[in-house]
Amino acid sequence: MEPIRVGIVGCGRISGLHALGYEGRKDARIDAVCDTKRARAREKAGAWGVEKVYAGYRELLADPEIDLVELLVPHHLHAAMTVGACEAGNHVSVQKPMALSIAEADAMIEAAERAGVTLRVYENFVFYPPHVRAKEMIDAGEIGEPQMIRMHVGTGKSETEWQVPL
Repeated sequence: MEPIRVGIVGCGRISGLHALGYEGRKDARIDAVCDTKRARAREKAGAWGVEKVYAGYRELLADPEIDLVELLVPHHLHAAMTVGACEAGNHVSVQKPMALSIAEADAMIEAAERAGVTLRVYENFVFYPPHVRAKEMIDAGEIGEPQMIRMHVGTGKSETEWQVPL
């Protein structure tokens, strides 16, 4: 099976965490990076062993070797970039929040359906065990009707921790 060829758009701080998800995988690899700050894109490309570097989003979309576009860009760019990627025939992974309005979200979904591609909204805590358990308890009526949810997320140290650049 050929690996899914990924183009990461947006090489800011969060891109390092996403890149970790592709390390050592045989089914997917980062094939291109794109950032309006070309030096930052080159830096990430070098760190991740990626040869293709783009400064323009449309340039990356024109690359026929990209299967999936991972959008790590400001929220106001999600809708237009998602629609463009779908129209180019790419699968899309976009950060939460998906869009700034219901109309934008609907346009994104419609573009993916028209193109026959997958649109994924990346939410990192969907399968986090404490969240899953809380939802189970709410659904089962064990704790009544929630009026407010307050969360505290603690992080620790480990060999595989994500090094957050200052």
